[in-house]
Amino acid sequence: MTPSTFEPLLILGLVLVTGYFAGRAANFFGLPRISGYIVSGLIFSPSVSGIISFQQIDHLFSFTSEIALAFIAYSIGGSLLMSRVRGLGKEILWITLTQGLGAFICTCLTVYAVRDFLPASIGESGNTFLSVILILGSISAATAPAATMAIIHELRAKGPLTTTLLGVVALDDALTIIIFSGAITIASQLLLGQTDNSLIMQGITTVAGAIAIGLIGGLIFKNFLDPAKHTESNLMLTLGAIFLISGSADRFGFSPLLANMVMGFVIINRVKHAEDLFHKVDTIKETIFCLFFTLAAAHFDPSVFASSAFLGIVLLIGRFSGKLIGTFLGGKISKASPQIYKNLGMALLPKAGLSLGLILLAKPILSAEIFDLLLNAMLVSITLNEIISPPLAKWAITRAGEANPDR
Repeated sequence: MTPSTFEPLLILGLVLVTGYFAGRAANFFGLPRISGYIVSGLIFSPSVSGIISFQQIDHLFSFTSEIALAFIAYSIGGSLLMSRVRGLGKEILWITLTQGLGAFICTCLTVYAVRDFLPASIGESGNTFLSVILILGSISAATAPAATMAIIHELRAKGPLTTTLLGVVALDDALTIIIFSGAITIASQLLLGQTDNSLIMQGITTVAGAIAIGLIGGLIFKNFLDPAKHTESNLMLTLGAIFLISGSADRFGFSPLLANMVMGFVIINRVKHAEDLFHKVDTIKETIFCLFFTLAAAHFDPSVFASSAFLGIVLLIGRFSGKLIGTFLGGKISKASPQIYKNLGMALLPKAGLSLGLILLAKPILSAEIFDLLLNAMLVSITLNEIISPPLAKWAITRAGEANPDR
């Protein structure tokens, strides 16, 4: 049997078993398990070992990524218990705003600063270069919730920093969509000579519609979820609700991520002892993390790094700077505790799915050459980010004294 004919179940079995031992090896060296999953994914890449074909990876990842992101978004919403968040509301709002805008501004400035070293196609006209800067900057505001949740789950972290982190991550995708909608509208005007106001309305609708579907789902399913019932029954209904809300949001062109966050938020705050429900859901979380990160890393292609490595590294540096500076300023403005604003920035560095989704939305207004360059640069940035960020997030949470791995 050749790698290209491997059965899906055989591939999933290889991924889970390899991920298990890779995660243990990562822990042995003081790294989070997610780092082990990413390394095992790199090994599975068709460009490295050829064990799995690109077609099989794309097929499996397209399905598992939707499940993983929906599940993770629901868990983030379920972490925002109002009794904990209420006292940190000002910090969460300010830091969300400043770190998102900080990443946008610093990425734009960093790309502008290295303009003389970028391919000629990007700088062929002032309008093209400005459009590229706006698109890359707006996408850089996003933070990947999956990596953040994986670290929090592994460390069993709890405390002011963790609560603030979850709140910021929950709001960050909505902020990113808003910034991107404005940026792509300006870019359309510069490149196409016309203003497409529908893009602004699309951004507003994406956010508002997702919130509405999440609220409806939460208000309905809160009546049927009961911590006193059997774990199996609650888990089955929870998964059904997550899939139903995700599918409904997708069907109407809304954000499944935001919709599931809202549903989780409603349930944790409207169901008595709902924390028990979310603790039971945690039993399958590590399996989902393993599948998601291993298959995501398996997309690694050395040719992508060769063609767009420089711009990808520039995006990495600009975004890191903006997230760290923005978090520090937001913490200072909101008078957050030093424990929060000195550590939170390091935990906001991961990025992945939303960034790729947004760059694909920019394809219609860009030339094929420029789009391929930006897509490859984003892949370089994401891959480097997912390798570097998890250990930094683990270090930040541990330094804040909120890690409880043995609990």
